[in-house]
Amino acid sequence: MHSDVQPFINEDIHQTFIKQYQMLRHKLLSLLDTPVKTTHHIGGTSHFNYPTEPILDVLVGVNNLHDITALDEKRLNYEGFYRLHHPYHKKVVMAQFNNLIDLRQIARLHIVQIDSQLYNDYLKTNHYLTINPSSATNFGKQKYNLSTDAVPIREYENQKQLLFKQLLRKINKDLSNAHN
Repeated sequence: MHSDVQPFINEDIHQTFIKQYQMLRHKLLSLLDTPVKTTHHIGGTSHFNYPTEPILDVLVGVNNLHDITALDEKRLNYEGFYRLHHPYHKKVVMAQFNNLIDLRQIARLHIVQIDSQLYNDYLKTNHYLTINPSSATNFGKQKYNLSTDAVPIREYENQKQLLFKQLLRKINKDLSNAHN
């Protein structure tokens, strides 16, 4: 895998990511005996409320993570997706690369059990960053600062996960205060 964080982008004037998502969604839902129940375009390329890496992130909902074995290696490999072997908790991540030499990620599938806490957390954080521009700007600055620290991409991804956890705590606190 490419060892550096890709340069951030600020916009998508040709709506490339939306078109790419729609094509990928169709492929995922059209696979023979697909366990895919839902797909959602998530992350910075879904709203561009902050600068982000040029990677399409898709939340893929399945009834059970064990169902992914039916979808996993062979069929998604044919579509150019490869499983990332990293100690992910309660999810499978598969990436599509620009080519098999540079190995720059162009799309990621975050495959999660539908209606699980993790699945709902993904939707909640994406919605929050979509409708709260000031929080999105702050999150984007923190994410950008991580990317400029010249850490290996795996460390960047781990630190980015911590940013999402912090953001989720803030969202949950805000929601709790709103209900009181």
